[in-house]
Amino acid sequence: MAIIGLDIGAYLTKGVLMKESSIIETFTALTNDPNASAQKVLRSLLGESSEKDLIQAIAVTGGGARKIRKLSEVPLVKIDEIQAIGSGGLSLANKSEGLIVNAGTGTAIVAAYDHGEKVVHVGGTGVGGGTLLGLSSRMLGIDKFEEAEKLAERGDAGNVDLTVRDIVGEPIGIIPADATASNFGKLHTLASKKDVAAGIFSMVCQVVGVVGAMAAKACGLEEHVIITGGLVKSKLASKIISDTMKLFSVKPLIPENCEYCTAVGAARTIQLKNKI
Repeated sequence: MAIIGLDIGAYLTKGVLMKESSIIETFTALTNDPNASAQKVLRSLLGESSEKDLIQAIAVTGGGARKIRKLSEVPLVKIDEIQAIGSGGLSLANKSEGLIVNAGTGTAIVAAYDHGEKVVHVGGTGVGGGTLLGLSSRMLGIDKFEEAEKLAERGDAGNVDLTVRDIVGEPIGIIPADATASNFGKLHTLASKKDVAAGIFSMVCQVVGVVGAMAAKACGLEEHVIITGGLVKSKLASKIISDTMKLFSVKPLIPENCEYCTAVGAARTIQLKNKI
């Protein structure tokens, strides 16, 4: 059965066209008006697809889903966002259980078991991609993620962050000497823009990594951590998050199409639980 999954977020509306567990098409648009953005994504997904007449339902989730009434003659089903994150993460990673760290505008952490039959909202943090963009705009005058990332790649966070070595001169416990002791702990007015950009990326992504690693240990899922969300499409962000988790002996998986986790999960929830 072919299903459309839509994740209507604060900044972006993401959509997938799925047949069983396979992703046929994907599309992303800026979220201006939730209904208009959803319609735009829907039109793009259907396009000339041979599956367009076989769509059995449209699954919507995300913060903007509550404003959606009707998109077409196809049945519309609203899916709980936490359920969607859990089901989507497991589906993308092809796992039966896992801890999904979904780093989008903020970061949600969800434990999912039994192929998504049981999903638990573990918690999360307001730190995420939205934080990174907000700080980049305020501190650097940069409003585009790609521009901030390119600048950060040329910078050195060590020029604005205090490391463990800076403070004690050697490792502490499991933490190596070059690990961050205080984000922006040695920021001064002469710091270059590229170093500040690197510091912003480090702070945001290290928070995601530490919170995710601690949650994995608390849930006993250290071997089954799945990182998803738009933030980890950035090579720099995904590296920092992964490296941070590895400090705590957690080796995460970042699946293909990770940014579509919640949209995939909305569609898969309908497929697996026969909600139509």
